[in-house]
Amino acid sequence: MSDNLSWTKRHFVLLRYLELKDVIEKEQYKKRPDLQEFYENRKSVEDIIWHFADKSRYKCACDLLAYSSNRRAVIWWLYLCVLSLFEEFKIKPNMDRDIEDIAKSFKPVVPDFAKIEPPKPTDGQIQELENDLAEIKSAVASVRELVNPEVMAEVDEAMDYANQLFKDKYGSFPLDLIKKQLENQKDPMPIDPESPIYKAADELEQKLQAVRKKTIDTIKSVIPPTIPEHDKKIMDDALRAVYKWVISPDEINSKICLDAGNECPDKPAGLLALSAFWAGGNLMPGSQQVVPTPPGLAANGACQVLLMCSLAKGGIRDVKERFKLYFEIGVDVMIGKNVWDDIVEVNQKKSAVYDKIHVDKEKLEKNTNNENIMPSENVSNLKYSRWKPDIK
Repeated sequence: MSDNLSWTKRHFVLLRYLELKDVIEKEQYKKRPDLQEFYENRKSVEDIIWHFADKSRYKCACDLLAYSSNRRAVIWWLYLCVLSLFEEFKIKPNMDRDIEDIAKSFKPVVPDFAKIEPPKPTDGQIQELENDLAEIKSAVASVRELVNPEVMAEVDEAMDYANQLFKDKYGSFPLDLIKKQLENQKDPMPIDPESPIYKAADELEQKLQAVRKKTIDTIKSVIPPTIPEHDKKIMDDALRAVYKWVISPDEINSKICLDAGNECPDKPAGLLALSAFWAGGNLMPGSQQVVPTPPGLAANGACQVLLMCSLAKGGIRDVKERFKLYFEIGVDVMIGKNVWDDIVEVNQKKSAVYDKIHVDKEKLEKNTNNENIMPSENVSNLKYSRWKPDIK
């Protein structure tokens, strides 16, 4: 028998359904028409998931993994994904844009990539023009030398007189008019600064700004402002509720997830809490009547959590990199490498140590006889917090 156990890294031990037909029948999984080649001649869910992954279709692999796996394992997997997203935000936070900054100016701005740069003459063209100009100047000088100086002086005097007459009538010398005409070629249709068109443009911008202000006031009147401290608290509450549910998926913790999720359903942590509630299988926890969760509701919620995490602004990864990471986290969970049992055991040990140190510290504070009572460990060095995965 071979000692090579590498196959265990590709074998999911926490699948709920082994065959695709069961996932379709019992969880309402939909086969996308554009992905038929991945399903052909394959019945095993595991084979299809790995076929997706081998072709770098990690979102598709994550979706099928969410639909076909043990619900408790799926929620644990998503819990780790949300925590990894929070770790990204520590490195590069999401800077939300203030609505007041939108459309402050209506002046069109042409981006650099859309600007057309005028053609620049080459060195050869410049040199050729300079040579032509030098030849013209030389020819003019040669002609002037051939003419009698007295005659040339009379010609110059006549030209000055003619130019002065031209200026008296038209307001400029002929050469000045030619230069001005060349300058106008850069802006062939100059607009008078006092033109009514500028006044109309100013009035239009004032109307647009009035509409903009009214729109912003309307949005602010129906959408409450974001308070970062409050958002952090409700998301932390949602994650704590999910963690409790994973440790003990009973009806009490299901109800806690429902309440916590309803506080922030538009956030990954909130939707994850709702997905944990749906994964419990009963929409009426605590009542005598059991209302089963509709098929596929929990799995669909899980897929949406992954999508929200992958599309979240900020962080250090793009969508494809996040889905690849989330699939790798899911694989570690489903092969049994990263499950909640080990974490619970570690945290219980930490909690026991914390409780003992806390008691020892109280004894020290209450001791009035200066007895030699020392805590079993150094309290100042103890750090006890919720477990978080290492970011890859």
